[in-house]
Amino acid sequence: MTSFKEINFGLNQFCGPAVLSALTGKSTDECAAVIGAISGRQEIRAVNIEHLISALERLRFNVEPVKTYFGSLFGSLITLSKADGIYIVLVPRHVVAVEIREKRIFLIDNHTKTAIDASSSARLIQRVERVYKVTARSEPKLLYSEVQVEKRYKTIYLKAIDRYVDERDNVEVNLGYVLARSEDELAKIKERL
Repeated sequence: MTSFKEINFGLNQFCGPAVLSALTGKSTDECAAVIGAISGRQEIRAVNIEHLISALERLRFNVEPVKTYFGSLFGSLITLSKADGIYIVLVPRHVVAVEIREKRIFLIDNHTKTAIDASSSARLIQRVERVYKVTARSEPKLLYSEVQVEKRYKTIYLKAIDRYVDERDNVEVNLGYVLARSEDELAKIKERL
């Protein structure tokens, strides 16, 4: 019927993390943590749209703005209903997720908790501020892993890197460093390794 997951509520009950939960199946607390890592805030209530878009991208979604010509949610949904897809819709002080599938329109937010037929939503007369199309990216494909060893003066830095087909998925992990008091001591450490 719909690809939305039931919102997995943790302590955070707000709309931004709830919409992310509906898209990913993660708890609202996990989704709030992603937003917090971007915004630098610990408590996530009202979400800046740029932070929400960045969180979606971190959670493996492509996000693109959609131009709509109708001011109300109802008018925007009529326009969007021509093509299947998943959308994030901003209405004043709130965000909802919308899925169009085979001319049926589903809506989910922190108030509905599960996807509902949009025709039964009380939000249809609300003004739409922005609409974004959201598309899930495929799972990352690992090309190779490598360990980099870099020597700077009397220190050796170790880093593990996983390289993926999509460079946005690359992961670098600092494994640590070895610090020596002299070049001679550094040479002895390298011999033992």
